[in-house]
Amino acid sequence: MLPALAVAADNEETFIPRKQQGIPGPPLSPQEAIKKMDVPEGFSVELVAAEPDLLNPVAMTFDEKGRIWVTESFEYPRHEPGPGRDRIKVLEDTDQDGVVDKVTIFAEGLNIPSGIAVGYGGVWVANAPDILFLQDTDGDLKADKSEVVVTGFGRTDTHELPNSLTWGPDGYLYGLNGVFNYSHVKHRGKDYVFTCALFRIDPRTRDFELFCEGTSNPWGVAFDPNGQAFVSACVIDHLWHLTESGYYHRQGGPYPPHTWKIESIVKHKHQMAAYCGIEYFDSDAYPEQYRDRLYMGNIHGGCINVDVLQRDGSTYFAKPRPDFLTANDVWHMPVDQKTGPDGCLYVLDWYDRYHCYQDAMARPGDVDRLKGRLYRVRYQETPRAQPFDLTQESDEALIARLHSGNRFYRDMAQRVLAERASPAATPLLQALVLNQSASLKTRLHALWSLIGARQLNDEFSLQLLASKEPQIRRWAVRYQGIKTSNNPAIAKQVQALAHDESADVRLEVAILASQVDYLATLPTLLEVLHNSSDDKLIPHIVWQNLHPELETKTPEYLALMTQAPYANDAATLALLPRATDRILATPGLSVEHVATLVKLLAAHPQQQEQLATCLQRIAEQAQSHELTGDRLAQLKTELADSLSTILKQGPDHPGYYNAANLALAWHDPAAMQIVPQVFASSRQPTPRRIAALDSLLTTEHPKSLELVRHYFEAPENDQAAVGQVIQTLGKTTSDAVPDLLLSRLDSLSPQNRPKAIEVLLQRPVWAMRLLSQIETGKLDKDSLSINQLQRLASTSNQEVVAKVGEIYGTIRSGRDPSRTFVVAQMRRLVTSQPGDPHGGIEVYNKLCGQCHKLHGKGQEVGPEITVNGRGNLEQLLSNVFDPSLVIGKDYQAVNVLTVDGRVLSGLLVEDSDSRVVLKMQGGKQETIARDDVDLMKTSDTSLMPEGIEKQLQPQEIVDLFAYLTLNKPPEDPAAELISGAGQVNPERIVLPQNADNLLTDAQISTNIDHFAAGKRGQPRDVIYEPKLQKFLTKSQWHEIGVDGGADLGVLSKKDAVTWTATWKQPVLVNFITLSGAYPNQPQPNTAWAIEAKVGGQWQTLEQGVGDWYDSGRYVWGWPGAISVPMEAFRVRIFSPDEKTPVRSVHFRGEEGFSWFVGNLPPEDNVVKQ
Repeated sequence: MLPALAVAADNEETFIPRKQQGIPGPPLSPQEAIKKMDVPEGFSVELVAAEPDLLNPVAMTFDEKGRIWVTESFEYPRHEPGPGRDRIKVLEDTDQDGVVDKVTIFAEGLNIPSGIAVGYGGVWVANAPDILFLQDTDGDLKADKSEVVVTGFGRTDTHELPNSLTWGPDGYLYGLNGVFNYSHVKHRGKDYVFTCALFRIDPRTRDFELFCEGTSNPWGVAFDPNGQAFVSACVIDHLWHLTESGYYHRQGGPYPPHTWKIESIVKHKHQMAAYCGIEYFDSDAYPEQYRDRLYMGNIHGGCINVDVLQRDGSTYFAKPRPDFLTANDVWHMPVDQKTGPDGCLYVLDWYDRYHCYQDAMARPGDVDRLKGRLYRVRYQETPRAQPFDLTQESDEALIARLHSGNRFYRDMAQRVLAERASPAATPLLQALVLNQSASLKTRLHALWSLIGARQLNDEFSLQLLASKEPQIRRWAVRYQGIKTSNNPAIAKQVQALAHDESADVRLEVAILASQVDYLATLPTLLEVLHNSSDDKLIPHIVWQNLHPELETKTPEYLALMTQAPYANDAATLALLPRATDRILATPGLSVEHVATLVKLLAAHPQQQEQLATCLQRIAEQAQSHELTGDRLAQLKTELADSLSTILKQGPDHPGYYNAANLALAWHDPAAMQIVPQVFASSRQPTPRRIAALDSLLTTEHPKSLELVRHYFEAPENDQAAVGQVIQTLGKTTSDAVPDLLLSRLDSLSPQNRPKAIEVLLQRPVWAMRLLSQIETGKLDKDSLSINQLQRLASTSNQEVVAKVGEIYGTIRSGRDPSRTFVVAQMRRLVTSQPGDPHGGIEVYNKLCGQCHKLHGKGQEVGPEITVNGRGNLEQLLSNVFDPSLVIGKDYQAVNVLTVDGRVLSGLLVEDSDSRVVLKMQGGKQETIARDDVDLMKTSDTSLMPEGIEKQLQPQEIVDLFAYLTLNKPPEDPAAELISGAGQVNPERIVLPQNADNLLTDAQISTNIDHFAAGKRGQPRDVIYEPKLQKFLTKSQWHEIGVDGGADLGVLSKKDAVTWTATWKQPVLVNFITLSGAYPNQPQPNTAWAIEAKVGGQWQTLEQGVGDWYDSGRYVWGWPGAISVPMEAFRVRIFSPDEKTPVRSVHFRGEEGFSWFVGNLPPEDNVVKQ
């Protein structure tokens, strides 16, 4: 046992897991945990290993002898690289009873080893920043040789480290990296800068490459029987089919320029979105209905989710099946799942209260370091695995294992055969691949054995390329990307497969097109696309491999697009708008090429919609100033006649409106008339009107602001459209904008007023007008958020900076630490009165929906919050009222200053040589030409502003949380409150017996002596000590007050009766309970205030009249809530008005309840059931 780990046991009761679905309660023993688990009928859960043999397990794998290799991490969540306390263990069951009885430490000194694989003579370990290869050279099962295979992985987010090292069917070692773990691998002369990605390493050559990029924090990769890759991911959709060269939807952060992202393969969701581990289960140890499924560990759900795959062209679509295992224990954290040699599913359990990285970062010393479990889910009396050692088996015996009904043996035998690369095995494997009487699974494993050994010769490859089985043809094509042949016959055969009947085969040809010299890249890609028009995946992959070619091969591309069949093909023509954008963004490429594309589309009446899109892309580049000067003039020369022809055809032509917007860039007379009419017409759809306004403003059309003024005066315009018009006003430099907006500020809707203020802050002259309104008191100082003030204070315009200083003083540069106090206040508010979730929808749409999507509604600027960010009430309160407490780098605001003085703030979508694209609040994207960018800086605070409580009435806040705290829409009968939500009944509160009352160490004082004779009790008599189960002092009534008939006169709040507790050093407080006076003593309208001193200032927690003080109970905060640092605490009693005297003041203690001030962890015995 490591001595430093023993501390955790003493601190166990201080854990505060803020972001968790339920109150954890105490940990269960492994046997107790198994008893609570639910599995399907006929199955049972068995314990394979547990503490102390297994501690903090992160990843696992099996070797050729059936031994289990596990990584353990005591360093998590440490960020610093270097040696640590973590280790690798080998677990063995020597007597075949299903329980580990021998444990060997293979390696120590590691630092969060997040992935492990065994093969090729050693052990591969993800130990950021490195991928290590460890070897035991003397046979004592101890690593004595270490090689750094690859280095450069980040440690910026240690729950997104490189992970899930898994052998692929092609013989590569695959692994994953997360979206917030910024990595820069320099390997063999190449630079790889990436975040979320699936990477791979060739174990023979040590070559490293990115297989594909995207998703979120993927943790778990599995391959189906066809060798297709699937990963489970967190926060966003949970299941993804990953294809080489693809770029997938990202949780956050910018995409590379011109990316056409690929989406997930699911439409459903299981429980909360925290996934870890995935296994494609294919074993005859289970009944048929439990095979050929993906089993995924759901950490927040404490279960194993199940999806079944269906083909959808070259990709897949997944559907849900019932959970395979439910732990019914919030400590259960399934971090890895593997099929064992007995054919059963093994589940590795980290076992901890802390599900979330943020919790571990907040209190790393309280992460449990003393537990860990490994379970086996067994069907009936499935036989135990007998001893074996595949490394000692003959080639023939290993090939026989490729027929096994348990994929464990097929995979393991395949890898051993590939490692051996035995020439004697080659003809046997070739024969099996061609044996049509064998199952396809077996034939593919035989093929993968040859591919892993890199032993496909040209003659056999030609046979495979001509196979009747699509999956074999597909893998024969893929092998050419691994080990390319120079045989012309192979080149001819592969080229012919561009129009193969199988979408899987065509997909591989598209990927190969940019990898080998013998394929003409552009013709091959276009041929594949021409034959795959209805496929969901292939167009994305074709584009991903095609658009880099346009840097140097645009003339060839244009020549091909003028030829049959591509000139008349819907699938190939559909890429022309993207190609237009790509060509325009490439320095040095003539706009004549773009004109050729436009003319090509214009020549095909059936492609007029594509023409319209193409013209829209060009117009947008003109509006963003990406297309200016000589290039714009050249484009006018090339396209003026074509656009004139379109405009003469009138609005019935699909390209009419976009042609007008583009022609306005060079002040075409017809466009000068058409575009204003489009914006002015209420019959036109909003998107078209906004596009017209964009053109009017960027060209400084003389009528633009007059038209906007008329637009604002029209009563029929909906508020969403008005908001878009307001945001578009930032495109003009006119000094008339402040008057236009400031004169209407008070009449704007609550959701549009902030947009108007945001626009006014974009230019210094406008900002000065706005600040002048604030300085003279015409606008409230709270009209500007701290984010906006920080932006103004950092601008290069000194007049603006000086004015901000005059009005607001010094502007802090980071998060406001007092937000924890606001969080506490808001918790009291939302738990003290009922809210209307339907009313909350209105508040959400007005405020939160401008940046977040919930239940399919809202904008995708910040994180999607249907299954993320609302794990419990404390997490939700923190995210809403203290948004800068924890910010992923990709959610930090980026401020851009343009050369003409405009200031923009948003999330970075693209940062390329040609442009910067920001996603603004409300979802609007703003494109700034690179030449227009003067300065770009990342903010230290979240794009989500602090202080939204100032924009809402208390009831609106309560209604909003009534909506946000439901796990489903309010109209859904199954909607339930998330953990910690709902009203609190103080009468049901019982203090936990292990609670520390901070009042016992405080200096207690009261001023009751100054008001009347006959004082009862002493200040400390009301303090209850839960650990002693009695009051702190002996007294008859446990009260402090005056005689029943005492009249203290009229007391102002300043002169109130006060009971005060003061600490020498600030204490953390998240829970306060008080008891009021006896019912026959105070008058019912006594006023009261409960206050805390925070940062040297007294802050009001709550105040009122009567209520709890009249014989009731008061509760503030909640166990496990975010703590507030307090220097002192006090209760004041005073008159409710200038006439009512105060009589019979009493503070009373109540046994088992009050008075109590503490910092409590989540407990399951605070509320009586």
